[in-house]
Amino acid sequence: MALVLAPSFDDKTREEVEAHLEQVRLRRIAGAMEYQQSKMLKLEREESTLHSKLARNYDQLGKALLRIDKDIEKVEQYLNACHMIQTELGLTIDRIALSKRK
Repeated sequence: MALVLAPSFDDKTREEVEAHLEQVRLRRIAGAMEYQQSKMLKLEREESTLHSKLARNYDQLGKALLRIDKDIEKVEQYLNACHMIQTELGLTIDRIALSKRK
């Protein structure tokens, strides 16, 4: 069986050839539309995935910031405690020095 690369229109009328060309054109348009629709679906799916990732990352960022705020509060408490202890130590050293003078 021979490979037919292009249809032969020798035995067809002009109207039949034009109808065939119209069918081919419509098939090509339908194929192009299906391709574009599949591309759009893929892009919309990718957009949805990226929105989900962004929301998840913002959520994680918010949680990390809350942890940092709590850690900063703890650091401030420790710093205040160190200042109080250092003040008490200074007062104790002064009392020791005063009691040695007497």
